[in-house]
Amino acid sequence: MTRTEPVAAARGLAQHLFPDALTVLVGGSVLTGRRTRTSDLDMAVVTGPLENPYRHSLSWEGWPVEVLVHDEETLAAYCADKPARRWPGIPRLIAEGTLVSDRAGLGHRLQTEMRRRLADGPTAAAVAELEAHRYELTDLLDDLAGADDPAELAFIASRVLNKTALLALLAGRHWQGSGKWLLRELRDHDPVPADRLAHSLTAPPRLAGVAREVLDGVGRPLRDGYRVTDPRRP
Repeated sequence: MTRTEPVAAARGLAQHLFPDALTVLVGGSVLTGRRTRTSDLDMAVVTGPLENPYRHSLSWEGWPVEVLVHDEETLAAYCADKPARRWPGIPRLIAEGTLVSDRAGLGHRLQTEMRRRLADGPTAAAVAELEAHRYELTDLLDDLAGADDPAELAFIASRVLNKTALLALLAGRHWQGSGKWLLRELRDHDPVPADRLAHSLTAPPRLAGVAREVLDGVGRPLRDGYRVTDPRRP
């Protein structure tokens, strides 16, 4: 079906569902060259005081829509921990999105603040955090080397790929992601190993080689002597 242009569709939805909102933005892949036929409208809405922020999934004028609804206080709290968690999420949506409604310049102020936060980057990893990732990846590589069940091998390889990407981003003090955004963040950080890793999933020896390069870049594989107090997982 023919769909309304994304910004116009988002503006219409904002007028229909959130006429009193302080600011509304639309962003994500749908406004970029990465748009696909399944891309949705990612929207951020800031309203007056709310009892609880919420996420709302719906369809509008042929578009799947994901709406994040906050008031100013909950939005500030939600965004404050993003540098420590290293997930850009809604700060990026606000920073790179398009304003479809704005009152008293709130949207422009939020965009300026979120662009600054993104430029500052995520919090650097602590030694203990890097060691935990190194240990887990070392253990996964042992599993990968020893696996002879094709089904188990597939699941182990998937974990190695994801853990390798996350460790590379963590060591490089770069934003993290999941799914397609994990690859996009890794390509933004360093496109050569990103593409090598992406094309190694079905070739365990090649996958292990890329993973070991990442481990070597942050010290080395870690097993003997590693100790953690009060481990939460066996």
